[in-house]
Amino acid sequence: MNILIVGNGFDLSHYLPTKYDHFMVAMGAIENWDENKGEMGFDDLFSSLYEKENYFFKYTKAMYQTDEIKISIDQIKDLQEKLKENVWYQYFAEHVREVKTWIDFEQKIEEALSYVSKLFSKIEEVYSKRNTLLLEIKALEFNKFDKDSEHIYLNERLCQALLKIGLIKKQFYTIKTSEDGERKIVHTSQENEYFHYSINKDYVKDHTRYDIYNSDFCIFVLNNKLSELIDIFNFYLMLVDRFESKELINPISVEFKKVYSFNYTRTFKKFYKLDEIEFLHGSSGNTQNIVLGISDLGNDILKKHKAYGFTKYHQKLFKNTHYLFLSEDIDRIKKSVIKKKELEKYIESSIPKNSHEVDLKRSELSQIILTIGGKISIYIWGHSLDSSDASYIKEIFSFNNEIVDHHCDVTVFFFNNQAKFDLLNNLLHILGSELVEKWMKKGWLKFEPNPNILEINNIQPVDLPTFKK
Repeated sequence: MNILIVGNGFDLSHYLPTKYDHFMVAMGAIENWDENKGEMGFDDLFSSLYEKENYFFKYTKAMYQTDEIKISIDQIKDLQEKLKENVWYQYFAEHVREVKTWIDFEQKIEEALSYVSKLFSKIEEVYSKRNTLLLEIKALEFNKFDKDSEHIYLNERLCQALLKIGLIKKQFYTIKTSEDGERKIVHTSQENEYFHYSINKDYVKDHTRYDIYNSDFCIFVLNNKLSELIDIFNFYLMLVDRFESKELINPISVEFKKVYSFNYTRTFKKFYKLDEIEFLHGSSGNTQNIVLGISDLGNDILKKHKAYGFTKYHQKLFKNTHYLFLSEDIDRIKKSVIKKKELEKYIESSIPKNSHEVDLKRSELSQIILTIGGKISIYIWGHSLDSSDASYIKEIFSFNNEIVDHHCDVTVFFFNNQAKFDLLNNLLHILGSELVEKWMKKGWLKFEPNPNILEINNIQPVDLPTFKK
């Protein structure tokens, strides 16, 4: 039985713009679009990448009817408002150069949440000594040892991150000098070079002689904003799913019985007409259930405030995408192999060779062998094999153990030698060198270049339009 496991690289192999960069560039183009120009087309979304990713988009345009991709003025206005108000989008737009892949995206969420937990910790420290919270945040200087216990001290990097996700604000001020020479700070709503960071008062509830910082409400808001960003991402993926191929895409040489997809798009189903597909992290569409988050909560403060909505496992359970993956196949084979061995031993040692019972038991044995089936061949195409999906990867390599022996082969497709290097690195990190070496020495695990969709379908590139900078 052939099983295919696909990740984002599968879509990229079909020249669909589903990289993190593609999404952010398209959203940036929408955010800055002048509505007087009318609706947006494919070139309006991606032309800024045509020089950097010339090779990729030449084939995207060759394979798909990109001229039919349009975004209406009403959709643009709606998205512009959503992008402006979404703190997570603004946070990622600020760090766009640091984030190159969807794995980096997840790690950046994790980093932001660690900053949130540090702020919560500092606030709790202040409340242990005072009844009220001073909103002004002091800059943390390495040579300043006389910090008071009334203020919260944070470094600039942490302040910048918290500013983008809306937990702190900039409080601008001017310095005025009175007639007698006294300098006075006057707060203003007008932006200028003078400011200090201040805790967002929306999360502070005032009471008589004391106040409370509502950390749980803060987590609630950030969780909702992540859900809204997922909705924006879903709009983009639905746009990608509208890409219609100019010609029928020919299938690769291997025929698959089942596909497990870590993607959200319906690329395989659309091009290769297989219905036996399970979307392990949800799928895009009008009833999307996309899973986009972190592997686990990094510290006790986040756990205390039940920030589980940011984790993949919470989202998978909540959105009903928590599939069994390969466990049913593994359990079925293990049980059948054990039963087969027990029956073979019984036939060999406990039944007279010419008795009628031998024929019955051998018939039973034949049925067990049919239940076990042939070897399972697993193909992995476009998945990074990163530790964020370690549980799935361990499940794949739980075949071929001391009970089942050799019953599974794994082929990992790679884009180039650097990708092969990284894939092997990730497997060694998750599984350990002993298991990986064993699988490779026995020929159970092998690496092969990605199937070349361009050659299979004899696709020729087209010229990209040029635009004035």
